[in-house]
Amino acid sequence: MKLRWKTLVVLLLVVGSSFLWVFWKQGQSRRDSIKTLNAFSQSLNSRDPAALLDKIVLPQAIKGQTVAEQTDFLVKALHDEISPEGILALKHHAEFGSLKTIFPNEAADWCSQAGVNADDCVAFKMERAGIQAEIVLVHEGQNYRVVRCKDVKQMAGVNSI
Repeated sequence: MKLRWKTLVVLLLVVGSSFLWVFWKQGQSRRDSIKTLNAFSQSLNSRDPAALLDKIVLPQAIKGQTVAEQTDFLVKALHDEISPEGILALKHHAEFGSLKTIFPNEAADWCSQAGVNADDCVAFKMERAGIQAEIVLVHEGQNYRVVRCKDVKQMAGVNSI
């Protein structure tokens, strides 16, 4: 009887730890995406051109400009789109998944404009007070880069606990 009890406990531990491992691995892309967004937000505020340009897929319209012009454009265009508080709200409340699942109607257009493959992209979507936050990131090697960033800052204030 004692042996059965020990066997059952060991079996439950193995099954439970396997379940936790799978759950943890499935959340890895979400955690990595949040890290990328935090680094992106910090680089927007630091005005470090190399840090900023490494974290974003440049829009086609500014690819031919100088690094200084690209950085200036991105800081002006995106500074009011993202904040650490908005990212925290996304982390806890946004839908997350493949771009094609989260934004099925927009995925092809957004990826065509950015020159990336939709199958390599993930997205966050969150709505608050009639505003929809949109984040699209492309997975490249071991890293993610921002493809689209809209209205994340406006998500700040959502109870993040």
